[in-house]
Amino acid sequence: MSDQKKAHEKISALGANISSNVNEALQSAQPAMNRMSHRVKDELHDLEESGKDAYSDAKHKLEKEAHHVRVTTEHLIQHSPFNAVLIAAGTGAVAALAVSWFLRSRQH
Repeated sequence: MSDQKKAHEKISALGANISSNVNEALQSAQPAMNRMSHRVKDELHDLEESGKDAYSDAKHKLEKEAHHVRVTTEHLIQHSPFNAVLIAAGTGAVAALAVSWFLRSRQH
């Protein structure tokens, strides 16, 4: 019975030793993990900011292009109303033709 007790004591001591080693490893790794965590947080913040900047730039560019198209269209309508009507009629005819072809292709 004393052999079992000695074996149990050895296992307990080994378990305590392993636990102590794991705790020491975790404590020594903690500063590195904290630095890595801060670095990742900073990188994510920078990525967020660059994403916001890219979105804002794209939005302003799109608004500028839309304004340019609107002004150009208004200019065309004011200075060449007959051409503007022909362009609108042609665009409508092409759209109607495309829809007609699409609907026919779905029926077959």
